[in-house]
Amino acid sequence: MSSTVPVYQLQTFSRSDPDTLFHMTRLEDVVKEMEGVKQPHAHNYYLIMWFEAGSGIHTIDSKPYSVAPNQLYFLPPGKIHSWEFSADTRGYNLFFDSDFCRDRSGHLLYRYPFFHDQKSTPLVEVTDPDALFDDILDFIYQEYRSEHPNRYQVILSALHIILELADRLYHQSWHGDSSYLYERIRQYEELIEHQFMTVREVSDYAAQMSLTPHYLNQICKKVIGKTASQLIQERLILEARFLLKHTFQSVKEISFQLGFQDPSYFVRFFRKNTGQTPVTFRQHLRVKR
Repeated sequence: MSSTVPVYQLQTFSRSDPDTLFHMTRLEDVVKEMEGVKQPHAHNYYLIMWFEAGSGIHTIDSKPYSVAPNQLYFLPPGKIHSWEFSADTRGYNLFFDSDFCRDRSGHLLYRYPFFHDQKSTPLVEVTDPDALFDDILDFIYQEYRSEHPNRYQVILSALHIILELADRLYHQSWHGDSSYLYERIRQYEELIEHQFMTVREVSDYAAQMSLTPHYLNQICKKVIGKTASQLIQERLILEARFLLKHTFQSVKEISFQLGFQDPSYFVRFFRKNTGQTPVTFRQHLRVKR
């Protein structure tokens, strides 16, 4: 990512709660108040944009999309976008960290093709007039603004419904072999979620799916632009980041918990996949707080 492109932090939008993992705002407020986001920028969090009304251009990774009502946009961390929206634009922005979804399913976000970085469109068109997105998002917004007990658990449940409904719509656009391949990816990712702490070889997962490792790898590269082993590594990194962020365990203890017999190998693995050592990652978190 170019160093000239600003990267917005989740805390930028929720200054009153520096440790927040979720934030939500009306899209019309963003259009009025935050002129700077019309320039290309990225985020360190996940973003969902829902358009109830309005028009304009939403440019994502240099590709322009024509904005219209009943559109959902899904942007993972690091995705570069900019926009020019009309003054009558209405809708919602949902910002959340991957850790927000971890308690329900640590691998939840990796299950959805619209959040993958490659070969998947970030746009889901909602053509069913009876779809529930408006109602569910209104409910999430009211819950977010309330002080009800366990509101974030309620929000997470509603967010899960949004993602599953969007996934259903996205899946309906797949046909024939593509639908079959997509289902195989979902099966593979479910297996990873339940076994990643102990099963690390693609060949072991492929055997459970009655596939050859080569074919499983081909499916992953065709559907989501990643290798089969990358998905295992991403799940391990997600868990490592969570443990470094939310526990007081030493790096050595975390490496053993994740099944690395050699802590130095875990450090090299983490640095290769994140660009930081585990110690540096943890130190940066403390500085932000």
